[in-house]
Amino acid sequence: MRDAACATIATPFGLAYYIEASDGAIAYGSFRRTKTLTRGIRHPLLREVAAQIKAYFRGRLRRFDVPLQLEGTPLQRAAWEAIYELEFGHFVSYADVARAIGKPHAHRAIAAAMVKTPIDLLIPAHRVLGSDGRIKGAGARSMRARLVRFENPDYSL
Repeated sequence: MRDAACATIATPFGLAYYIEASDGAIAYGSFRRTKTLTRGIRHPLLREVAAQIKAYFRGRLRRFDVPLQLEGTPLQRAAWEAIYELEFGHFVSYADVARAIGKPHAHRAIAAAMVKTPIDLLIPAHRVLGSDGRIKGAGARSMRARLVRFENPDYSL
């Protein structure tokens, strides 16, 4: 890691978003309970991500557009890359993702990949639902459920 940096950004959910950049790409991101936020972000990529996250939570960003450093199996990386392209409020099923990456019978592996997403929010695993349109593997108060309701206020669990 030559160019490593991190930042913690406020969100409207009472949790902060912690993000790490390494070698010119985002390597990790997750929601955390903390009151310590980064002020005056100097790292250019983290400053750009912070601006995009703020725009997302204001409803002004349809899709994140930053370089990502994805570490995982080939199937996981293919699934994450496929859902990275999904726009705000656009939901698909695990089976849809499996078909999109050329593995039509791998919907369970896709579900497992969504659980292991290394960059929550930027890789929008919350936009991948069961074939019945319901959130699978997460409770009504989970961050996934909150993000789904944020993007689609009419969604009911």
